[in-house]
Amino acid sequence: MYELKDDKDPAPPIRTLDQLRSGEWVEIVAVDDDTVRSQAMRLGIHSGALVTCVTKVPAGPIVLGHGRQEIAIGRNLAKKITVTSCSTSNGRGD
Repeated sequence: MYELKDDKDPAPPIRTLDQLRSGEWVEIVAVDDDTVRSQAMRLGIHSGALVTCVTKVPAGPIVLGHGRQEIAIGRNLAKKITVTSCSTSNGRGD
């Protein structure tokens, strides 16, 4: 008996913001902690938002690009925000 295989690419892995590399585009998947979620929403970071990792300061924050702004996110906060990689370098999937 033959097994039918799905031709679609497997879903990209889910990671947290602190695991990004500079220049990488990601989509925010979830912010699990309620307090962190409210802090992140004030900065425009929410489920479905597309951001880029501008830089990672050694032993410091992760600097994200979102729209026309850059946001420094502390490592502990970044560990609570899950993301998935975007398919293209512009982060918009087109």
